[in-house]
Amino acid sequence: MLPRIISSMGLVFLIFSVVVVSGCTSDNELDNVYKTESDGLKHFASDGISFDSPNNWTYYKMDNNEGDYLFSIGRGNGEERDFIHFHAGKYDRTLSEHISSEKKEIPLRKWTMLSEKELTVGGLPAYQISALNQENKPLIKTWFIQNGTMYTIHAVPGPDKNLTSIEKDLEIVISSFKII
Repeated sequence: MLPRIISSMGLVFLIFSVVVVSGCTSDNELDNVYKTESDGLKHFASDGISFDSPNNWTYYKMDNNEGDYLFSIGRGNGEERDFIHFHAGKYDRTLSEHISSEKKEIPLRKWTMLSEKELTVGGLPAYQISALNQENKPLIKTWFIQNGTMYTIHAVPGPDKNLTSIEKDLEIVISSFKII
């Protein structure tokens, strides 16, 4: 009887060890992000999206974000960090209607539009606006819609940096972006 109890306890311990080692009990958000690195690029896949970025970008989850926020990637340290944020939320209008609304809001927010362009993201028509916010800080927002979901990629260079410091990396993200 005693060897059977020890054997059963050993089996329970083995199963528990496998679960812990595999991360099934972890609340770490990184466990939900698949990352691979090759040829100087890092591949991210999580929350229904995937994309590549240069290897110096890492997964980052902002605190106190609600609504359509998925996650971010960041480059650099502390206050100097550059960010690319990803959002996805239900949307019942067209991309043109959204862009028209955004353009009307820019002067009301006391922002300055620097550039705008049409592009393609993941095979979908998209629109991108580069602007300076009311604090004169640069940002780039890219929007596209698939199946009633609005996707937003929001790039923000760190303090005292301009848009050129982030544009090349953002192009890599956008050119490889897919909805999975």
